[in-house]
Amino acid sequence: MKLRYTLFLLPALYLVGCGPSEDDAVVDALTGEVLEPATTEYDMHRLLEDTDITGGQWITTAQVQQFLVQKGSYLATYKDPAWSNKTAAALIVEQSKAQTISPLYMLARIQTESSLITSGTSANLAKATGCGCPDSGGCSTSYAGFGKQIECSAKKMRGYLVDLDAGRATISGWKPGVTKSTSDPCSVKPANKATAALYTYTPWVGAYAIQCGRTDIGGSSLVAVKYNQFKGEYAWGTGSTVTCYSGTVDANVAVGVCVQSSSDAIWRQCQADGTFTAGTTTKPTTCTASWPWCGSATLGRSVPARTCVQSSGDLQWHQCGSEGAWLSAPNAPSTGSGPVGTCYATYAL
Repeated sequence: MKLRYTLFLLPALYLVGCGPSEDDAVVDALTGEVLEPATTEYDMHRLLEDTDITGGQWITTAQVQQFLVQKGSYLATYKDPAWSNKTAAALIVEQSKAQTISPLYMLARIQTESSLITSGTSANLAKATGCGCPDSGGCSTSYAGFGKQIECSAKKMRGYLVDLDAGRATISGWKPGVTKSTSDPCSVKPANKATAALYTYTPWVGAYAIQCGRTDIGGSSLVAVKYNQFKGEYAWGTGSTVTCYSGTVDANVAVGVCVQSSSDAIWRQCQADGTFTAGTTTKPTTCTASWPWCGSATLGRSVPARTCVQSSGDLQWHQCGSEGAWLSAPNAPSTGSGPVGTCYATYAL
């Protein structure tokens, strides 16, 4: 993703020889914005927690709108004509939640890549999240525009997490517990999925880590800085503590989550009173996350969540998980369970 290059100045103990003083302005060479130095530096092996990337599903469009107004952002009044004139706040919340990505993380991503959260101008609007903008230069026209940028960024991050949830490395080889070199270069061993996903999106540690990093690049450590800064600048809330027990998932699910029942394939959504809706044959449009049936090429039909199938394609066992994703389940034949719990049913070749 396109990185922002800064003239970031670290305190004197990090510098060797002569250089500008701590009081000099920190200027982003990409946007021309004056940046505030970070007051906290981060462990490059654990930049954010997994829930920082996937949580915040209770955050509303109204909250994001108020935050943009509070920050004096150009986005506070922006509507995307390519997305039926939806507001920036609506696009941030809807596209993030569609991939079970935190809208708060998305705000941090936007600021890291384009400074649009604090900018009063439309500069960099077409590349708001840096999605489709490789370090080698240039941006793909396929992802130009604010709405497309948010959609692209959320889908990219969800794709990385799907691989990591299945025990695989991401497309560029990042995985928790596996040491890999960033572009700084720094030798990083991600402690969790969130950190591995961040380096997949932006393979630079950057200036805000305690161990390593280039001082002239924001990098993934800047995402952590902005996430925690924005988290503390607004009362986002902690979400509902109410849950609904789902026999299909065999676990409690949060308010807003939709489940396609294993008994009748009907969609039901968890409500604020701890009960599920009566149900419909069509998936609700307001789901914060979902557990649909998964299509199985091996069986030639769809099967309920938690179903374990030995694939005819690779002969490996997989289990139907959230969002219709098949997850690796190598122990299913011996334990009768996979990454999302006990197999609802098992199908061996």
